[in-house]
Order: sequence, then structure tokens, then C-alpha cells
Amino acid sequence: MKRIVLSVIVVIYILLAALYAILTPKWQAPDEPAHFNYIRAIAETGALPVLQRGDYDQQYLEQIKAAKFPPAMPIDAIRYESYQPPLYYLAATPLYLITRGAGLDAMVVALRLFSVALGVIVLFVAFRIVREIFPDDDWLALATVGLMATVPQHLAVSASISNDLAAELVLTLILWLAVKRAKNMLSNRRFVLLGGILYGAALLTKTTTYAPGALLLLAAEIARVRITRIRFTFYVLRNVFHVLVVALLLAAPMFIRNALTYGIADPLGLARHDAIVIGQPTTATMIAEYGFNQIAFDFVAVTFKSFWAQFGWMGVLVNDRIYVALALLTGAAVFGHALYARKILRRREQLTPAQWGCLILINLLLVAAFAGYVAYNGKFLQFQGRYLFPALIAIALFLVVGLRELIAHEYQRLVFALLYAALLRLDLACLFWFIVPQLRVAN
Repeated sequence: MKRIVLSVIVVIYILLAALYAILTPKWQAPDEPAHFNYIRAIAETGALPVLQRGDYDQQYLEQIKAAKFPPAMPIDAIRYESYQPPLYYLAATPLYLITRGAGLDAMVVALRLFSVALGVIVLFVAFRIVREIFPDDDWLALATVGLMATVPQHLAVSASISNDLAAELVLTLILWLAVKRAKNMLSNRRFVLLGGILYGAALLTKTTTYAPGALLLLAAEIARVRITRIRFTFYVLRNVFHVLVVALLLAAPMFIRNALTYGIADPLGLARHDAIVIGQPTTATMIAEYGFNQIAFDFVAVTFKSFWAQFGWMGVLVNDRIYVALALLTGAAVFGHALYARKILRRREQLTPAQWGCLILINLLLVAAFAGYVAYNGKFLQFQGRYLFPALIAIALFLVVGLRELIAHEYQRLVFALLYAALLRLDLACLFWFIVPQLRVAN
């Protein structure tokens, strides 16, 4: 039964995400033109692009967004993502080459569907992770995946040209590996090899995965020691060190190339990026203009809205009643999770040591993702909830557990089925009532 339900969830996700990919007007996802130009540069030149002055023009970017990216305004000069690690773009380049003869629209849809395919893998891995932690609770895993597959904003991001889904996939795979290691299901050799490959992929995918990925691998090794009651020695740290060595060997060509391109002190191109994106609002400037209290309020409100449903380049909001309903649902889940946490903390024997260790890993991913989001907003004002999606499995599990705590056992499946149906309806409403009408270029 669980396989049938999981298959239905995934198939519906594919259909919805494909609709978003096909019907969302071109370039109407954050940074999509810049990500596309990165792929195009590799395909057309056979080399990685170099971020340089002129790749970011704040005035032109605002003009083209306001005009809804009309054909008369080219996106060729929007190249400010050229500093990003290359793995996602290299993987997407063959699709660009295959569809090049079919025209620009076909290339855009094909590249968006590539992100959808990555999202499908995320869902399957997320199901396996929850099943690893709660092996006797299939419906918890299904509900978690069902929520992940129906968050409207996540669908929109999944159906865009972006390295976001690649980063989410890599971190989800690292979490799966960490869970297995914490449960002592992997030998030292397999942990080092697989961990090194996955963390190397993280280094080559997106800088936002660096800290969470490393923390998960280290925490998994510490959890294994505590669960198996092995004496903690430098031997344990040596395994993590070997993982990092393998990862650095895989990513070394990128770091060397960047050091030669951007300077020995800037192997990630971040300093070059900061020097190029002149005009992008900084948090310090906005606090000076509007005050700390207003910015703090906006941080909470906009993060919440853009996590659930704030589309395009953050310019398409849904009806306020939808946000109120989502806030009530989220608030109920948080309250329920507080009750659940109180219950298990009072009776710790309800969970095995392995489950406690794995839940620590899940929560660590959430904390690390949120800390990275806050840190980034300490420099540039980017209140976008999508930056929390690398920890979507942790957020979804948190919400599902909380809601389930408030529902009588005999009604749980029915209530979650109704919530799933309601979210599907919301997904369609967001696409057909808000995204397409508001982002379509006027004839």
C-alpha cells in the first residue's frame, strides 16, 4: 500500500511541477536568466564563465523585471551567477545542447524539467530517511513527502532553472548517509568513500551546502560513538578528516581554477561577486533607512510568505486569506510539536538511542540552514524563504509530527488526506490565479 501511495504522490508532483515549468513565463523565477546564461556559456564556449564587471546591472534588472521580460529586452548581459560552483551547470549542459535546435522556449522548459527530475529524487530519498528513523511508521514518511511535494513555492523553485534543487538533493543525500552512519550501518571505508563523494559534490554545487554538509557528517560520527558506546578517540575524527580529504580532492580543480581566476584569496569568487553586485540592497543600508524593528518584522513576515507562496521575483503574492490559513496551519503544527517534544522529553524511552541520534541530525540540518539564511541576510537583504528549502525534509517532518499530535489516531489518515487535497488545490490556484495572469507579458 505504501508504495502505491508514494507513487501517487510522486506522479502528482511530476504533473504539477511540469505544469509550473511549462506555464510559468520565461525568466520569471529568481535569478533564472543568470543561471541559464551560465549553462549557455559552457555549451557555447566549452569553458566555465568568469564573473566580471558588467554582469550585474541593477537598473536594467529592475527595468526588465518591471516589463516582465519582454522579447525586446535581451537577458544576455544578466550573468551575475557566473561565480557559482559548476556541477549543476555541467550536468544541465547536455540538455541545452540536445534541445538547442528546438528553440529557446524548448530549452527553457527542458532545463526546468531537469530541476523537476532532481526534485523527484529528493522525494524518494526523503521517504527513505524518515523510514530509516521510524521504520514502523510508513504513514509518517508518506505524510512528510506529501507535504514536501505540495508546498507551492517549492514547486515553483523545482520548476525553474536554478542550482537550488541540486543543492537540496546533495544535502538530502548527505543526511541519508549521516542517518545510516549514526545507526552504525556503514563501515568506515564506505562512510569515507560515500561521504567524500557526496561532500565533494556539495562543494561543487553551492556554497550554502558547505557548513550544513560538514556538520551533518561530523555529527553522524559523534552520534554513532554515543549510540554504540564506542570510546571517543582521535580515530573517530580521523574518519571525518578522511571524508574531507576525499571531498577536497574532488573539488580541487574548481578551487585551483577559481584561485587563478579571482585571486588566491578568493577561491570561491565571493569577493568578486560582492564587488560586482553594486546596487543590491544591503541589510545595513535598509536598517539605517527603515529601522531595525521594521526590518525584523519584514524578515519574519516575508520569510513566511515566500516560504509558502510568493512567486516570480518576489513580486507575486497570493490572497491574504491564504496566508492567514497557512499561518493558522503552521501555528497549530508548532504548538503540536511543542506538545510532542514535551512528551518524549519526559519519557525518553519512547525513542531508541538511534532515533534520538537521527533526530538530532534532522534538527541540526534545520538549524544550520536557518543560521546560513540569517548570516546571508546579515550582508544582503534577501528575505526569501526558498533559502530554507535545503532543510525542507526537516521542516516538513517537524510540521507533520506537530499536526499529528493534535489529531486523534483514528482520524489522522483522513485529515492528512484532506490536507493533501487542499494543498493540491492551492498549488493549482497559485499557478492559474496568480502566477500566469500576473507574470504574462501583455500583447
